[in-house]
Amino acid sequence: MKRNPLLILGTALCALALLPTHSVNAAKPEKKPKKLLVVTVTKGFRHDSIPVAEEVIQRLGEESKAFETDFVRNDDDMARKMTPEALKGYDAIVFANTTGVLPLPKPDALLDFVKSGKGFVAMHSGSDTFHTWPGNTDPVSPYVKMLGGEFLTHHSQCEVDPFIADPKHPALKAVAEAAKEYNPATSPKVDLRHGTSPEGSVWKGFDEIYILKNVDRENLHLLLVLDKYPNDGSKEANQPGENLISWCRAYGKGRVFYTSYGHRKEMWLDAHYKKHILGGILFALGVEKGSTKPTPVSK
Repeated sequence: MKRNPLLILGTALCALALLPTHSVNAAKPEKKPKKLLVVTVTKGFRHDSIPVAEEVIQRLGEESKAFETDFVRNDDDMARKMTPEALKGYDAIVFANTTGVLPLPKPDALLDFVKSGKGFVAMHSGSDTFHTWPGNTDPVSPYVKMLGGEFLTHHSQCEVDPFIADPKHPALKAVAEAAKEYNPATSPKVDLRHGTSPEGSVWKGFDEIYILKNVDRENLHLLLVLDKYPNDGSKEANQPGENLISWCRAYGKGRVFYTSYGHRKEMWLDAHYKKHILGGILFALGVEKGSTKPTPVSK
């Protein structure tokens, strides 16, 4: 017996209509914002830019809707929010201009947090933190090994023009795009004491530039690098040699981002710097992808 094709088609359409609507046109669930813990505790020099840093980071999270920000501002906050159990509630940690040996409840929990696949970000004096590590006598502390470099000294604040080493990295993508648009004939001249200026292959700024030691150069992916000693008025000024401003790296399964820019309030308020640290935070959170492949050492 021949079946009526119109009857078959009608039956199929009726069956389709009776299917639950979510199986045909399911709405994509919104991504929950990541959890970011920002630490601004200091046990050494305290930068007057810290309140600005806190405000800027929190606002970047709100505007991007990519992360929610919590703060550790004192020892009590640290005792409550940085235990191994409490850290499970965060996706990345930021050391925003921290200094000295911080009173972590269990110091190794910070390292384990990053190794497990989470993120770590440090700005400026984040490299002037944990020169020694509780219970460890190694000449280079485990924290410094995780970060990739350590503050040694600095001289006068000065103008610098670091090379943009990876224009595709989230921490530099927006800066590199602005640099491409720069035209010396038509672009407005920037007073570097009040803002930064991406120009071509470099990103000009004015800040307190760190001289670093114990740099784990072979394992760092360079982001911003000077090809000479900073022009800071010291006897070493302008001497050829690689001086790092910003980098990222892998640490275990985790992601680390560091920038030594960030001493001055004006830097934190600069539109390009905000995009720099937002990209670095999103990279550390795993929201945006960026290379951690070590940059070859020039010979």
